[in-house]
Amino acid sequence: MSLKTVLSRASDLEHVEESELRKPPLDVVAFSVAVTRKLRNWKKTTLADFARVSLSTVERVERGEAVSDEALDRIAQAFGQEPGHYTAPRVTIPREQAEAEVSETYGKLWPLEVARFTTQAQVREAARCCAHLMHAPNLPEAYEADVESLREYLDLVSFCLAEQSDGIPMSDTARRPLYDHTLAAVKELERRSVTVLIGYLDAPQPKIPDWRVCIVSLTSRLTDPGAPKRKMMFIDKRVVAIENMNMGLDD
Repeated sequence: MSLKTVLSRASDLEHVEESELRKPPLDVVAFSVAVTRKLRNWKKTTLADFARVSLSTVERVERGEAVSDEALDRIAQAFGQEPGHYTAPRVTIPREQAEAEVSETYGKLWPLEVARFTTQAQVREAARCCAHLMHAPNLPEAYEADVESLREYLDLVSFCLAEQSDGIPMSDTARRPLYDHTLAAVKELERRSVTVLIGYLDAPQPKIPDWRVCIVSLTSRLTDPGAPKRKMMFIDKRVVAIENMNMGLDD
């Protein structure tokens, strides 16, 4: 079901006063659950297992059929949301405002192809980017030191290759240990059940048409089991703008 279809069907619901509290329409819940699940590359059975509900319950939710509030709360928690995310009554808003809010949330997302971070070629490509950002929104603080270690090695490789481009030669023998140390930092995170994905985003900026950013995604396999098979993710293009580069993606 497309977003346009959801908004159209929602507009056909019976009229209610804008100040009236109302639960989210089933069509909207169905769309949100299905999109969130697919973006995580989860099978329906994976969501059912994490939410501790039956497969048939997930299927009914994604068809827009009614299920218990308890089941919807469990699904919300499986996605890292608070109970009530799909069930709590809220003030209704006009369709035009809903469209504007959805556009604000999703209209600035860019698709990014990603792959497991495993090769020296990926390290070299990351080093050639204008900047790199670590995307670890739900990673526990216990991994902070390992993430920072990976960040520092990427910075070091980028610096060394930049020096080489400025006329200071650097032999393959000197570069390889840097690549190896970078990949060792990745392997340590993987050993601790963190999936590390990497992608490169061309994000032209005013006066810098070749602005390119390396995105490193880090997610725990305990909470995101679909990550190892993920081939695509979405990045807010405002975050990779030059003026916002100090924001990072892990806030």
